[in-house]
Amino acid sequence: MKKILLALFILLGSMCASAQLVKGEKSLGVKLGYVSENSSAVGSFAFQYNLNSHLRIAPEIGCAFRHHDRDALLIDLNLHYPFSLSQGDNVLLYPLAGLSFNSWTGHHKSEIDNADVSTHVNRLGVNLGAGFDLRCSESLKLSLEAKYTLVKSYSAAYITAGISYIF
Repeated sequence: MKKILLALFILLGSMCASAQLVKGEKSLGVKLGYVSENSSAVGSFAFQYNLNSHLRIAPEIGCAFRHHDRDALLIDLNLHYPFSLSQGDNVLLYPLAGLSFNSWTGHHKSEIDNADVSTHVNRLGVNLGAGFDLRCSESLKLSLEAKYTLVKSYSAAYITAGISYIF
């Protein structure tokens, strides 16, 4: 898996046509998808800010919904380096890398009074992946993103689709 991701980053890094982002442009949106750690749905709020014409920062906060007695709070801070796949930068492909904070909660039933007993595990990790943006209009874009979060005992793959308002 690591070799595939490394090859993807090298391939994308060698492409000569990078996107020309508008410095200071922002977007705010929602993402829904799947997380492999507990085989459940994941939802998040995402913000993106173009730092310059080639790089954007993308903080995100979300949750993995409860399944198999586990759920999580997920906080990410990623960097994107978009490449244009069309004339006019309407279709972008980007590798992503960043930091992740995961707070996983395990739910168990107490043997004494059958109460819900929760245990929390907080971990820092690293995100690696890629995404795809389709700009539908000047103020709307759709996205598809796949990433792998490397976290001790809680590493997982995330696949999400999103919609964002551009301003």
